[in-house]
Amino acid sequence: MGLSIVLLAAGEGKRMKTDKPKPLVHLADHPLIQYSLDTAKTLKPERIVLVTGYKKDEVKKYVLSNNPGDFVFCEQKERLGTGHAVKQAAPYLPDTGKTLVLYADVPLVSVKSLRKLIKSSSRKKLSILTSKVTDPRWYGRIIRDEDESPIAIREEADASNNEKNINEIFTGIMIADNEFLKKGLKGLLRNNKAGEYYLTDLVDYASKRQLKIGSTQTKEKEILGANNKEELAVLYKSLVALNVEEAKKKGTIFKDETTCYVEGNLKVGKDVRIGSNVTIKGDVKIGNDVSIESNVVLANVNIGDNSVIRDFCSVEDSTIAKNVEVGPFARLRDGVVLDDSAKVGNFVEIKKSKIGEGSKANHHAYLGDAKVGKKVNIGAGTITCNYDGKVKHKTTIEDGSFVGTNSSLVAPLKIGKKAYIAAGSVITSNVPSSALAFGRSKQSTKKNWKKK
Repeated sequence: MGLSIVLLAAGEGKRMKTDKPKPLVHLADHPLIQYSLDTAKTLKPERIVLVTGYKKDEVKKYVLSNNPGDFVFCEQKERLGTGHAVKQAAPYLPDTGKTLVLYADVPLVSVKSLRKLIKSSSRKKLSILTSKVTDPRWYGRIIRDEDESPIAIREEADASNNEKNINEIFTGIMIADNEFLKKGLKGLLRNNKAGEYYLTDLVDYASKRQLKIGSTQTKEKEILGANNKEELAVLYKSLVALNVEEAKKKGTIFKDETTCYVEGNLKVGKDVRIGSNVTIKGDVKIGNDVSIESNVVLANVNIGDNSVIRDFCSVEDSTIAKNVEVGPFARLRDGVVLDDSAKVGNFVEIKKSKIGEGSKANHHAYLGDAKVGKKVNIGAGTITCNYDGKVKHKTTIEDGSFVGTNSSLVAPLKIGKKAYIAAGSVITSNVPSSALAFGRSKQSTKKNWKKK
């Protein structure tokens, strides 16, 4: 049976104190909706239907601009509850298969939990995701029968005093057979204190027809949403905590996990060590026996085995091979590639460059738009002058070359194999292999000179 996903993204988010629609409010580096979209796409559904509302065009534009694939969009013009929202999507769902209902403002639910939910729906018309929470207020409580099967969900406004003491709540996430879902949605009524169509009433609908309802339970951290900036801050902490927890399960050692901010998708090998005050964004892959020291920012980075990123480094959109040493106080960005055993030292910035195997730039250098071969030495203070005011130009430094201290390499430029650039030179022309090149002003010395 095919899987469809309905993603509810119609929220206005008035309490957020923002002009953005709620799905586009940022959690870390991404809008809330992006987390739900990433999760949805991982499940490989046949279709994803987005229910939009407030500033629907902005939501649609974001989704289509940042997510490849086909999406179906529909509009909830009136805010009449979650049941009403899913009703808007029903005409776009196939008559067979199953539909999973997700929320743009519940970004942390895991693929693992959703797969368990899908599995629990086998041979059942309806299955719901629940959680036991510290404070169940504002959530629908799970009412179970003697066999511990869900038979009803009672909203806070309609719950009795005894029912309000129940701490197992409905997360809002469910999966249903499409035939059952479409019939059930037609039967929803607004006979509640809020005057809304509750999606939760589908449980009552199933119970009255003596249909067994499936359920699976997930962690409280996974089902948190945010209605204001204070709750958004709590959500951020939960995002980080879940990611850190997952890394620890794989053997990562954190020096101080309370100061590590794992915001993105982190994949780690064995014996990884991470210092204090480290921020990890985007897609980051760390190999075996890697050390990330303190005060480091990693964003969209692949780091090979046995490498070290020392204190106060910023590494973005880069690939680092095996046995590489970076830092301290280094910056790599915009597609840098460091081959095996390369070394980049303190106060070195590299941009859009490849540094070959065993090459090193130990101090105070800038390499932009450069291709550096194997076993090249880049002296302290060396600069590739890659920008002429209009266009960026390439610098190529071939295997075994030596670039002396405080050299300026004016691109476009090619330095041949085993060439030697004398310290303090300004090099403006290509240098052949095994040649010595120097370009200095002649020194003048005035003896016995005194300042007037």
